[in-house]
Amino acid sequence: MAQAIRAELHTSGVRVTVIQPGKVVTPFFDGAPPPDCLEPEDVVAAVRYAVSQPSTVDVNEIVLRPIDQQR
Repeated sequence: MAQAIRAELHTSGVRVTVIQPGKVVTPFFDGAPPPDCLEPEDVVAAVRYAVSQPSTVDVNEIVLRPIDQQR
């Protein structure tokens, strides 16, 4: 889907970035989250990285995983 959006908007100056985080600490977990989760701030840092690039750069995809996450 992102590729289709990128193709449709390629002349508009809009950049499309797919952020794929692994397990992230969220209210989804009942009680304490598993110890091997990303913090929300980790995802925020990835988004900030993508949007802070020069206008000539399109960060297509960022995959974030906790070090201990297998997949």
